[in-house]
Amino acid sequence: MRYFLMILILLVGCLMPIQASVNAKLGSFLKAPLLAALVNFIVGGSILLFVVLGMRTPNNLLQTIKEAPFHAWIGGAIGAVYVSSVIFLVPRLGAALSFALIVCGQLVFSLVIDHFGLFGVPVQPVNWGRSIGVLLILAGVFVIQKF
Repeated sequence: MRYFLMILILLVGCLMPIQASVNAKLGSFLKAPLLAALVNFIVGGSILLFVVLGMRTPNNLLQTIKEAPFHAWIGGAIGAVYVSSVIFLVPRLGAALSFALIVCGQLVFSLVIDHFGLFGVPVQPVNWGRSIGVLLILAGVFVIQKF
C-alpha cells in the first residue's frame, strides 16, 4: 500500500508543472498574473464545492471548523501566494528551474517541520541521509540553472 501511495503522490506531483504552465499561459493571456490565480481558485473552489455538496458531511461540520487551530486556516493564503508566484515566475525562469527550486524549498522546510514536529507532524529528526538528499536536490538546482 505504501508504494501505491508513493506512486500516487508522484503522479500528483506531475500535475504541478502542468498547472503552472497552463496558469502562466492564462496569466499572459489575461495580462494579469493575480487575475489568473483568482480564476484558478474560483475553478478549483467550484469543483470542490460540488464534490463536497455531493458527499455526506457530518452535521457538526461548522462547529468542527470553528475549533480548528489558527495554523489550520493559513493553507488557503499559502496556496494563493504559491499559485500567484508560480504564474509570475514560470514564464521568467522556466518550468524546470522553477520546480527544482520549489522542490528544494519544500524539502528544506520539510526537514525543519519534521525535526521540530511543527504543525502537529510527528517528530523525525534530521539525519545525515536526509541532509544528503537535500544537498543532492540543491546540486540538481545548480545543474538545471547552469544548463
